[in-house]
Amino acid sequence: MPTGPGTGEAPTWQALGLSRPRALPLTDAARARLAHLTELRDIDSPAAADRAGAEYAGERWLAPDLRGVRPWLPPDTPPRGVVRAVLDSEWTGFLALLGEYGPWVYAADVRALQELSGSYAALVQAAQTAPEDVALRAAHRSRQNAPHHTLLVRLEATPYRRPARSAPDAAHLTALEGAFWAQVAGQAARHRAARSRP
Repeated sequence: MPTGPGTGEAPTWQALGLSRPRALPLTDAARARLAHLTELRDIDSPAAADRAGAEYAGERWLAPDLRGVRPWLPPDTPPRGVVRAVLDSEWTGFLALLGEYGPWVYAADVRALQELSGSYAALVQAAQTAPEDVALRAAHRSRQNAPHHTLLVRLEATPYRRPARSAPDAAHLTALEGAFWAQVAGQAARHRAARSRP
């Protein structure tokens, strides 16, 4: 008999793909990087895209994050080729990892990258004050909205939360994650449209 999200039973982290919540240690240095840029590459040529693709081919979330907001990319684009595929459709930009356990993004310029970084930081700051049951409900709703909405799940791999009296509810957290991905998708679509103009 099926169980877990979508079957009427309460969601669990395991059903969301996280086998051991809070299993990864979080040092003070890593906590400080939760919502700060941790990787950055200037993708200014096909060769730079190929180098980045090779360097980060082992990153679990690279291809899902970049493909998830770009429906024009083939869904089977592999991690090694996804940066080159984005370059080919959008041209030059910055490949970045936002936060220690955050999303991979490809932004057209520094201003676009700063906007995404600010939106992701807002999600992290809100999520870390929420009780676990609230974070879990929000993560479940986010995954129901789109398969690549996994940021709350990724954060839960560490003991990052510091619940506070005044904390957001699950709907607010879900909205923050949705707004972040919508912003990433909007930037990508505009970048691609600018590339295709004569």
